[in-house]
Amino acid sequence: MARVRAGKNIAFMMNFVCDFIDERMDRLSFELDFEHYLNEKYDGMHRENKEAAEVFAERIGDIVDASENMTDDEFRDALCDPYDLVLDILKGIAY
Repeated sequence: MARVRAGKNIAFMMNFVCDFIDERMDRLSFELDFEHYLNEKYDGMHRENKEAAEVFAERIGDIVDASENMTDDEFRDALCDPYDLVLDILKGIAY
């Protein structure tokens, strides 16, 4: 199995999203902090892995922006695919 390689900025954001997906964080906290952390960590994420950073900014960011009419479970489910894509990118098995 390929090893996941994530720098500290990507690892932070992966853990942040995972905490919400796995119900260790409430939705309000996630929605309030996601954009802040993405803005704070994006440059470092981009240096660590451009493709992974772009998935966070575009796919995950778009889901967060469009989540208003989703239930918590729908929101978590929608985040799973781009989260898994970032894992695949980090493992070197995406694209």
